[in-house]
Amino acid sequence: MADFFRRNRDHLKATEPQRPDDFYTDEYWTERVEAARAEFASETSVRLYFGLRSDPSRVLGTVNFTQIFRGSFQACYLGYAADGQVLNQGYATEAIKAAIEYVFDEMNLHRIMANYLPENHASARVLAKLGFSIEGTAKNYLFINGSWRDHVLTSLTNDHWRGS
Repeated sequence: MADFFRRNRDHLKATEPQRPDDFYTDEYWTERVEAARAEFASETSVRLYFGLRSDPSRVLGTVNFTQIFRGSFQACYLGYAADGQVLNQGYATEAIKAAIEYVFDEMNLHRIMANYLPENHASARVLAKLGFSIEGTAKNYLFINGSWRDHVLTSLTNDHWRGS
């Protein structure tokens, strides 16, 4: 993970929050992976990483479902990132599609929300391919790369949701 984020530091700068320097260290990611395991066990997040079968030790992207809500909401937020060297090759779409199947079929969540910067046309295409619907725009939504940025709000609902 540290290698993925170091390789993609410049590529991801325009679309992600500013990161502290220790974010790019192996020590940080050793702790972060342990925290992700605990979050998974408590069903508060699902943090996944993808790569090629031919080179499974090289991370090419992340797919994260965070802020998992149960009760009457049954929803979460989707975030993802892909290596700048494999953009527009379908890897992120394939990984996110498989991850959505898990979240909908195994975890039985009803709604996934994903938000992106209006100029991030690649994310707009990925989410549209996956069936996400645009719900509106949130003004000054996240602090990205030094300023508050608007985001397009999208969601996808589970047509096969089973009541508890």
